Amino acid sequence: MLLLNTVLPGAVHYLRGPSKVRWFFLGMAALIWAAGSYLAFSALSNRVWMFNLVTHPVASMALIIGLLVVSAWYLFTFLDLLRLIRFKQLSSGMKAATIALLVPLLVLTSGSTAYAAYLLNVSRNALVDILPEQQGTGKTFTKPLLTPIDGRYNILMMGGDAGSDRIGRRPDSIMAISVDATTGATLTVSIPRNLQNAPFPDNSPMKAALSNGDGVDGTDGAFNCGDQCIIGNLYSKVNEKYADLYSNVGDPGAQAMMESVSAILGITMQAYVIADMDNFSQLIDLMGGVKINAGNWVPISGEALDNVGGGHLPPKDWIAPGPQTLSGYQALWYARSREWTTDYARNQRQQCIVQAMIQQMNPLTLFTKFTDIVKAGTKIIESDVTTAQIGSFIDLALKSQSQPVKKLILGPPDMTSNVPGQTDFPTYPDFALSRQKVAQLLGKTAPSTTKPSTGAATTPNSNGAAPASTPSSNTPASNPATKPSSTPSTTPTKSSGPTLTKDYLQGLAVAAYNGDLNAKNTLIELMNNNGSCTPG
Repeated sequence: MLLLNTVLPGAVHYLRGPSKVRWFFLGMAALIWAAGSYLAFSALSNRVWMFNLVTHPVASMALIIGLLVVSAWYLFTFLDLLRLIRFKQLSSGMKAATIALLVPLLVLTSGSTAYAAYLLNVSRNALVDILPEQQGTGKTFTKPLLTPIDGRYNILMMGGDAGSDRIGRRPDSIMAISVDATTGATLTVSIPRNLQNAPFPDNSPMKAALSNGDGVDGTDGAFNCGDQCIIGNLYSKVNEKYADLYSNVGDPGAQAMMESVSAILGITMQAYVIADMDNFSQLIDLMGGVKINAGNWVPISGEALDNVGGGHLPPKDWIAPGPQTLSGYQALWYARSREWTTDYARNQRQQCIVQAMIQQMNPLTLFTKFTDIVKAGTKIIESDVTTAQIGSFIDLALKSQSQPVKKLILGPPDMTSNVPGQTDFPTYPDFALSRQKVAQLLGKTAPSTTKPSTGAATTPNSNGAAPASTPSSNTPASNPATKPSSTPSTTPTKSSGPTLTKDYLQGLAVAAYNGDLNAKNTLIELMNNNGSCTPG
């Protein structure tokens, strides 16, 4: 009777119960089987349907209620069986055997369905927090479902934080992700945060606002006022000063960033995802770390110095080259470190970390740590993708695991300066060339028969002169004249001298911190390819 109730909850009551309600018990068993069969068949034949069911706020709530009803029905029918089988009249041995069988069956049926309802509710609440249907503060905005543009979804991903030493949020990582809506094939394009003269499409309100010629935040419809107008500052600038231009959206800064990136790349950004990098390490730890093959040493920087140059104390630690399983702390530094190298190397590493995380999604890990991962996600991610559409995006993410990922960086090694003797990509890139390269990678245009320029032409500044590159204090100067003509014989290089070790690199870092220019230039040379990385 206990086993029969496991398969057909209520069937025993149909056979042994009161005649007035026996058909109700049989009907409930049939309904549970019909609903379960329908859900199982639909999920197996169309997993997008299943993802949409469990992620849509209304549909998932209906499923939660259904699971709770099933759980309660199993609990009621099993406990009432004790009355039908006259439990009190059983022998002691039979009582023990009955309880020994009843408890695991209750856990298997009533307990598992109740736990499934709990997990689904955790997921539903998190998705509502991360991907709200309504956008805006004090007003109500409805974002329509996204439709593919030229067969692709285009999402802007920004990573940054609003630390105590910052005014507002500044995206340190800016990456456009274009995904084929059918196959999941992905193109990622990293945009350096120090890019200047960021344009806007003709229909952007920012283009009109920056076309008045006052030069405060830009001229000729571009975000162009010098070092203060790098694209990494656009998000906070718009939210502070131009929010009224975007009264019909929830996050003016994110909308302006999408418009600018659309103009830079020639593809329309449709939605955004903002990741809080300070909390990102927690998510990676919950996933069991991220596996990569690092191409070179990467420093974990020491405390930032409160000086004009923006330097750091000597590194706290180093991430070695070769196969690595990075903890959350290490992965965060691997994606953000730029000491003795350029932002472009950091862009390469960021793309590698994102690709590795996508490829290494482990269903068992997601299931066993589901609650913690979902709760961590609410602290990390913001987006304007609606919950009604997240199911199809989950399906694309799974498809993308088996697809090659194309990558482009608007800077070295993919694009370099065409100015003779200049090795760094200028902060004023050739946007026409950027759009051409993106179009070629997406198969929109045939590659040119003549080899295109590998660099970007500089854009003259207000006085007509070509602006110089503006590397950070930890970035090698673009003019080779500032570098030593030769490396001292006592200084090892990558091809000769002692094998690089953590202790040796740390000694150079300490010497550079104490003002040794040769040590600093040696580190710059040794770190010049530390952006090379592949998923492990």
